[in-house]
Amino acid sequence: MTSYRLIIGIIVGIVFSFFTVFFFNMTVILNQIQLYAKTDIIRIASLLAGANFNFNMISYITGTPTILGFFAPEILAWIFIGYITGSIAKGLRRGTIASSLVVVIVLLIWIILSIFSQVDLMALFQGTQLTETLGGIISAFLGVLIGGVAGGLISGPYEEF
Repeated sequence: MTSYRLIIGIIVGIVFSFFTVFFFNMTVILNQIQLYAKTDIIRIASLLAGANFNFNMISYITGTPTILGFFAPEILAWIFIGYITGSIAKGLRRGTIASSLVVVIVLLIWIILSIFSQVDLMALFQGTQLTETLGGIISAFLGVLIGGVAGGLISGPYEEF
């Protein structure tokens, strides 16, 4: 039997991923969105999906890490997405799986929208940009796992009816 809580949790997580960075830091990406508002809607969706992957965990760890530096808007957004997804999916294992699937699906959506909006993806996955992109993906997985575990534990164990 299909678990509707898991599917609804994943859908809600994907929808929230387009808007959660605005919950914590609105001004950084807003200027870019205003540039493309009248010309390219797909580029705006690509910017919204890609804004969640801007925090570079690799440079944070290799630099001088601070407690306040860890709470970047992007990682807070992923913790929030993971918490909401995990609490809807209900249960530790299901919350972790659902929140991890949200990151994978949002990453794929970001890549597909970037292709359609003609963004140079090869620049993101080579040279110095590679560590920034991988750091963003690692921070997304770390944040969503923290949130998914917390949301899954708080909502209690999943019970089949």
